[in-house]
Amino acid sequence: MSADFKSHILSRDEKGFAGIPFKRLLLGGVVGGLAYTVFRLTLPGAAIPAGIVTLFTVILLTGLRGGLPLWMRLWLSLRGWLLIQAASHPKGVIDELARLINLNTALARLSGEAAFASLRHAPDVDLREWATFARPHDLDRGDGLVFVDAPLQERIS
Repeated sequence: MSADFKSHILSRDEKGFAGIPFKRLLLGGVVGGLAYTVFRLTLPGAAIPAGIVTLFTVILLTGLRGGLPLWMRLWLSLRGWLLIQAASHPKGVIDELARLINLNTALARLSGEAAFASLRHAPDVDLREWATFARPHDLDRGDGLVFVDAPLQERIS
């Protein structure tokens, strides 16, 4: 008998400071240091505040919620808003901006014919060629869920 692990043993949370993982702190420090260096060359008086603001901004924008960092959630919400606005006003400036960044506005339009299509016009799906296995080692033994033409019909191999 074998035991199934329900946790992800290959990924673990490293300890950091104040609930922030060390990877995020390190990334914030590196990017803040880079910003400090760039500002030190261009605007020496603003170098320290710019480095500190960049450090905290990177730490804030890399915070995960639902598996996505904040910067990605903000980008996707902006993209979704732009897509909906472009679909709502097809001849406007936002539609031109959506085309400029290659957004397909057809994604925001729902076709009633496709959504409420009759099942009589659905393509036939033949499941007889498929077999489903609960565990990978069941493949070697041939123990799997197999679709057949009629009940109680044996599968001939």
